[in-house]
Amino acid sequence: MLWLLVAGALVAAMDPPALGDLTAALAREAEGDSAGALEAVEAVVRAWPAQALPRVEAARLLLKLGQDLDRAETHLDVASAVAPENPRVHYLRGLLWEERGQPLRAARSYELAVMYRTSYEDARFRLAGLWASLGDWLKAELHYRYLSRQRPEWVQVRLQLARALEEQGRGEDAERELTALQREQPGNALVIRQLAGLYERTGRPQLARKLLASLETPAPPKKMRPLRPSRR
Repeated sequence: MLWLLVAGALVAAMDPPALGDLTAALAREAEGDSAGALEAVEAVVRAWPAQALPRVEAARLLLKLGQDLDRAETHLDVASAVAPENPRVHYLRGLLWEERGQPLRAARSYELAVMYRTSYEDARFRLAGLWASLGDWLKAELHYRYLSRQRPEWVQVRLQLARALEEQGRGEDAERELTALQREQPGNALVIRQLAGLYERTGRPQLARKLLASLETPAPPKKMRPLRPSRR
């Protein structure tokens, strides 16, 4: 699983017995038993309290299960002291702050995550969304633009990039993004509706109607009843 692959730096620092115990504990999550996995991971934490990776996984599972945020924070504090530059620690701390309703602190944690791992897409996506929700559209654009270049197939990211541009008063730039996306995905209803909305807001209702008309499914042709045989 991805969260095991990206933990290489911490795994390298672990004693083999601790790593084996953790792998066995996380296998329970792969089998669908997240609660059992948490219990087993926390047993590893008690046996190896100075190891960062079991702390990270315990915090992740607590957040996943919506349990004891204070305990998750304690695990992250210890992991951060052991591995202060590990991006997962900062990503999970961002999730923790979001759960606590503190978006600005969450954004700062995500900023650290992407600073330590530029390609951390999950952290960058959440960071972009937070800056958008806080009304900082320039910062949102920065992160959405990075993601759109790395993953041009992520339609939602490119739609959000266009919105960030429009919110800054850069309608022409937003239109370029949307028309490029429409050319690539001409039948995508989300793209068509957002571009049509932009046309409406910029005084071009005819273009908007034309676009929206392309979404209408033509009615199936009426079946003609068979003609009765002539009596002649």
